[in-house]
Amino acid sequence: MSDQESTASSENDESSSQPKLRISFLLSPSIRSQTQRDLLELPTEPIAVPASVRKKGLSAVVNHLLDRKVPKDDDDSDDDDDDDDENKLPAIPFDFLLNDKLLRLPLESAARKEGLSTEHALEIQYFPARLPPKMEGESESLPDWITAMDYCRGSSNNSHDSGMLFTGGGDGVVRSFVPKGAGGNLLQQTCSVPAHTGPIKCLSSTFFNDASLVATGSMDQTLVTHVYNQKDDKPTLDLHAVYSGGHTNSISSVALLNNNNQGGNKAIMASGDWDGGLAIWSVPSLSGGANDDSAENTSSKKRKGSKGGTTDKSKDNNVNNIQEVKPLQSIKAHSSNISGLAWGYNNGSSNEQQSPTTLLTGSWDHGLKVYDITRMDCILALNGSRVISSLSRCSNSNVVATSSPDCSVQLWDMRTNGEGGSNGGGGSGIDQTLRQSHKAWVSSVEWSPTDPFVLATASHDGTLKVWDIRSSLPLHTVKAVNKKGEKALCLAFGDGIIYSGGSDCVVKQFACKI
Repeated sequence: MSDQESTASSENDESSSQPKLRISFLLSPSIRSQTQRDLLELPTEPIAVPASVRKKGLSAVVNHLLDRKVPKDDDDSDDDDDDDDENKLPAIPFDFLLNDKLLRLPLESAARKEGLSTEHALEIQYFPARLPPKMEGESESLPDWITAMDYCRGSSNNSHDSGMLFTGGGDGVVRSFVPKGAGGNLLQQTCSVPAHTGPIKCLSSTFFNDASLVATGSMDQTLVTHVYNQKDDKPTLDLHAVYSGGHTNSISSVALLNNNNQGGNKAIMASGDWDGGLAIWSVPSLSGGANDDSAENTSSKKRKGSKGGTTDKSKDNNVNNIQEVKPLQSIKAHSSNISGLAWGYNNGSSNEQQSPTTLLTGSWDHGLKVYDITRMDCILALNGSRVISSLSRCSNSNVVATSSPDCSVQLWDMRTNGEGGSNGGGGSGIDQTLRQSHKAWVSSVEWSPTDPFVLATASHDGTLKVWDIRSSLPLHTVKAVNKKGEKALCLAFGDGIIYSGGSDCVVKQFACKI
């Protein structure tokens, strides 16, 4: 036997001696497009792979089976193989689920950790990996910190209602932006209005009565709503209503909701303050009349030159009919600052979500609560060990993500099954703590509006992170500020976009499929 044959034989023996595992590839049900499924689906017959294979190796296997280009290391490149790959479709990075957990360990180690038997073929779901957020554009430098933001998804019938980003600043000004188009790298600010005399601490928006409505709360103890109007191609933010009698301290959280499933077009709002006070409001209609169930809580007064008025200085707007609203309910919900609010998820027998009957609250007193808004009774109370700095609810359940000053992000099961009692018949408390990845106070957490497994966080360390809750590690980390030492204070999910803002006074736009 020649030396070359002997060497080849020993290499084959070494390769065959490596432990193997049998696996079956299953295309994830999250891929709903039949066209995409036809392009990506593989046979389910088991194949053998090295037990030490990781995500990158499995991705190469899937691309090979799909007859796509297979990423190779430079040292392993072969000219003949490169020529063959020229006629193939580009490689797709894939991610993998084993026992509903993202694969982040060698396959054998992951199976052992999940307690799975390797005597039978392991079922592995695969799907295209989420690409990292890509910086697309930013706004001009604003006069003060960006302290709050929300993206309002509107009607596609009108271009200016297709989607709008609203921000609140440390200067008390509310600003509106439209997403950056292909023609430049700056976010376009459409209008602004001085809404408060103090810094804005919270902001929420919704599409209501065929217009975008934005609510803001401030350290000056005021709570107001503005409506975005398009008049003669000149957009304005007009003061809509002032909400009084519900709070005696800084407004720290607000949640606005278009409650149109109750019949008609109605909106409700919840707000929390620094002392732990909670108020529920019925939002007046934009036509000038109050909702039927809130007429006795609403009065209309004329105000001249209102601070929370419009940027349009025409005579028609010098005198505005401003509606003043009193709370439907007002209680002491927590012993300290209510830092997060979210309307509960209430899915009925139909495919369309019913009107919420619960409100989820988070506070600096380490507590999370679920309130029945019809009786204002606490039906579930959970106590943690950390201050809660922000709160966001999953799009299809009452699973909640919270952030804390100690750099942590936690997941909570706040489902109550619609039952009362101290435990609500269903909430199981803390479910998971994501691995500590931020290096400073986590100021904001937001759940993806379309993917129930994906959320994003912003931190005082100046970074924005994207997470998949099926792994304790973040998927991606990007720089969210322009200068070292600046803080990322808020974020919002748009349509295929993540926005962020902070102490560098710039709104950033990142492309991110959600």
